[in-house]
Amino acid sequence: MKKADSSAVKVWRIANAIWTALLLMLLAVLIAVRYFFFDWIPFMAVLLSGALIIVQMVWFILIEPRIAYRTYEYQVGQTELLTRAGIFIKRETIIPFVRIQNVETQVGPIMKRFNLKSVEVTTAGGAARIELINSTEADQIKKVIDEAVNRLEGAGR
Repeated sequence: MKKADSSAVKVWRIANAIWTALLLMLLAVLIAVRYFFFDWIPFMAVLLSGALIIVQMVWFILIEPRIAYRTYEYQVGQTELLTRAGIFIKRETIIPFVRIQNVETQVGPIMKRFNLKSVEVTTAGGAARIELINSTEADQIKKVIDEAVNRLEGAGR
């Protein structure tokens, strides 16, 4: 079984930090609204919101990305794709190549900075994703799956 690229932890941390920054801005708006318009909102509610954001910050920026990296695995076999992920709820997905309808790679701005891509495999019943792997490896996996799907489609005709 292979793992995501080690830079994946940094990408998850940056993405989670962006969401946390949005929550902090929302908290600042709540404080301003309370101060200027709704002084009846208990200060304890604002304080509790701030404490929850701090707990969220510690979990999603410091702890969760490292655990997610350790638990995420994938394997591209001869006839199927296997992914395993999950911190509290373990999820294993096996997708036979004969069921695959579409394979595509995805890259976002943060992923591009670290030379990472994700490979998404779509079937009639859903999708599976190989997340945050090296761009070269992602392109190679996409090519291998495409060739296997085309070979299997040709054999079925």
